[in-house]
Amino acid sequence: METTVELQAPFHYLIIWPVLSVLLIAAVIFAQIYFRKKLGDRLKKEKQIRLKRISEATLEGKKKKYIGELVYIERDLMNQRITVRQAYQKMSLTIRFFVKDVTGINVQRYTLSEIRAVNIPQLTNLVREYYEPEFSRETRTDARQSIMKTRMMIEGWRK
Repeated sequence: METTVELQAPFHYLIIWPVLSVLLIAAVIFAQIYFRKKLGDRLKKEKQIRLKRISEATLEGKKKKYIGELVYIERDLMNQRITVRQAYQKMSLTIRFFVKDVTGINVQRYTLSEIRAVNIPQLTNLVREYYEPEFSRETRTDARQSIMKTRMMIEGWRK
């Protein structure tokens, strides 16, 4: 029994490499388009902030609750039960929880840039004001003035 082998020309298989290259490039382009669209859809959903609606009576109750918390913070600060730093930390939490309660936006753990993106300028300004005293060891800010600004924001909040 005789076996014969016929050899192919050396450039016969060369066509496979350009075809595979084109297929690979097409797959990469398709994957990029697909994932960018998916990521874009998710970012659009995140940007669409839905504010919850609350009644005027509920809003007034929330205002009283959080203004009461500010009164306790000021009293503790004046009686030296808390430091200025702790007062600013508590003010920050108070205003963040107030905004969460009246809007439904979970700003409690947002950074300043994330709060800026929510587009509530008063909140952005207050949190910016709180940052230095919250995180520095010493500060020259007036905590009572900041408490008053926070109180004014809460009192002036509209549905």
